[in-house]
Amino acid sequence: MKPAFKLDAHPRRPRPLLSSPPADYFDKLPMQIMARLPQAEARETALGWGWLRFLSPALRTGLASVAMLGGFAASFYLSGSAPLVPAMAATASLDAVPRTELANYLLTSGARVENSDLAVLTAANPAIAKGFLQASEDELNDALDAQPSDDSTYL
Repeated sequence: MKPAFKLDAHPRRPRPLLSSPPADYFDKLPMQIMARLPQAEARETALGWGWLRFLSPALRTGLASVAMLGGFAASFYLSGSAPLVPAMAATASLDAVPRTELANYLLTSGARVENSDLAVLTAANPAIAKGFLQASEDELNDALDAQPSDDSTYL
């Protein structure tokens, strides 16, 4: 077990004596610092932005907003637009895939198709619903009753 630490048991090191500053050092220090800074007039004339100080703050804010919006608009305009791909190209490539392959992909990939997905699909292409299975209510009930079910999984 470690012994308890007692600060009083450790002697303090003597501080080295610092030399004192010159007699009027702190009186001259602010003037020396201000002399090193560039002058306000020279800085404004060098940048050419001196006219902004004559504008009202609201006008300066509006000018800054217009400059920012102009910059964004110019960047979007100069970046160009994405090439437009016809919607028929995507459906044509999907139509080339056999339905059995699509069904096998959906069954094995773990992707879950929900009612909202089907609603979006039928809204985009209403003719696609012609290929759906048309079954009566009795046929659906018979098919569902024939499925094995474990009641504990549905609780």
